[in-house]
Amino acid sequence: MKLTRTLLAVCLCLTAMTGFAQKAKDNPFFRFATKAEAQMLITDIDEYTNNWNQFDINARLQNNEGRKSQLLTLAMSCVQNWSEQEKKQITTAFNAITAATKRQKLTLNYPDEIILVKTSMQEEGGASAYTRKNWIAISEDVLNKISAAQLQILVAHELFHILTRYDLNFKKSVYQTIGFTVLDREIIFPTDIMEKRISNPDISRYDSYAPFTVKGTIQNYTMMTYTDRPYTGGDIFDYMKIGLIPLNDHFVPVQESGKTVIVPIEQAEDFYEKIGKNTNYVINPEEVLADNFAYMLTEKKDLPNPEVISRIREVLKK
Repeated sequence: MKLTRTLLAVCLCLTAMTGFAQKAKDNPFFRFATKAEAQMLITDIDEYTNNWNQFDINARLQNNEGRKSQLLTLAMSCVQNWSEQEKKQITTAFNAITAATKRQKLTLNYPDEIILVKTSMQEEGGASAYTRKNWIAISEDVLNKISAAQLQILVAHELFHILTRYDLNFKKSVYQTIGFTVLDREIIFPTDIMEKRISNPDISRYDSYAPFTVKGTIQNYTMMTYTDRPYTGGDIFDYMKIGLIPLNDHFVPVQESGKTVIVPIEQAEDFYEKIGKNTNYVINPEEVLADNFAYMLTEKKDLPNPEVISRIREVLKK
């Protein structure tokens, strides 16, 4: 996924005793966290956990009066040790991604190591996987149910988040393939939006925008997942809405009568014309592109908008 260092050359090997993949030059080096290490990683107060609002905490705890300390404790209790069979599954997926990257002659730039965490995923509402910093959390349930091909897509999707987090230049280039511009700074949101935003661990920076046509007028918008009501019980995904927030010429969210404007994506006349229809996971350009990146690496056929894949591939060959 990157335009700097040439990455992924030869095949990864797994050392059965340790569960470590051996690092060849420019290959993504991954290792499996023990339960103790995973507990430290998952309870770290980083950009993600530091920005939880009360809704984030309540919805993940499924508690109307949740506390951050309770959510961190829950997260710590969710991590588990890897079995040897699970290590083999993950290593097979990495091997396939490595081979595809070499075959397609792509240029990527990974961090020095990628850490893999196994969790029950209760801390993230039953998601399949997510990332923070340079580590990927994967659900035990998913590992027991999906095929090898599906696991390759899942791992490739999560690797995209690692790459965009690790290298801003890569992020800028790949976002342009679907018409989004990435700023050198984050967009500062007013308090009313910060209280409504549903946090996503895969999005470490809210820094992108694209021009969309709403009611016949073209304006720059940034994407946001949010809730329009307080948490009263149930699943976090039941509350999730996808919105476009208009930006002024200084990339500041537009407000009316003291409230930040949010436009449903359905009102953007050219939304799918811009991002394509290869995926239904359209909550943010980060997720749209992660799916397309995964489809590119796994060479998925019969996509409605193969030109999106072609544009990404061309960027990664530069």
